[in-house]
Amino acid sequence: MKFHHFLFLNFLFWASFFHAQSKVADSTEFVPFDCSITQTKQRLDKRFFASTPPIELRVNNEELVYVTLQFGKRKNKLYLYLRILEDNICIKKEKNVDIQFKSGEVITLKNEYPINCESFFAKQLIKKEIQKLLQNGVTQIKMYTYKKNFEMYVNTLHNAHIQQSLNCLLPYKIKKSDEVKVKKNKQDDRTESQEKK
Repeated sequence: MKFHHFLFLNFLFWASFFHAQSKVADSTEFVPFDCSITQTKQRLDKRFFASTPPIELRVNNEELVYVTLQFGKRKNKLYLYLRILEDNICIKKEKNVDIQFKSGEVITLKNEYPINCESFFAKQLIKKEIQKLLQNGVTQIKMYTYKKNFEMYVNTLHNAHIQQSLNCLLPYKIKKSDEVKVKKNKQDDRTESQEKK
């Protein structure tokens, strides 16, 4: 993955870093859901990219450490992003995330992001994985790193947020407004040059 892709993905999670570090416990308030999909002007692999708001999960086996879980869409593909909000956590490019469901079933996901020490995991979700997340409640997520393993319990509110995020992002059509604007600007330039002649 190119350096500018890394910067873009890093920026995606940066805002949630400071907010999560100041929290001392999971919020038990009801959070009203809306789609709140953000589509940035930047492109990822020359394609526009949209994402849902990050979901903050508290790490249970480490004090005051959080993980953000976020979904993104590029073209018609859905992605899952996880980031441990702690410095210098190195993650391998291999099968290193377990998602456990209420049924007891566990699926293991492989990090598709290059080996990094920015605590970052990325995975393009296949249809089967999306269906499992939509139809089954998640109870726990484990991330395996060089330093240690991080365990996050997922509550009812988190599950509702995960399913809402997926239901919002699945039908979302990536807007190509910037491409249209560029084409119009080129046409306007031609018209102006013809008028000058």
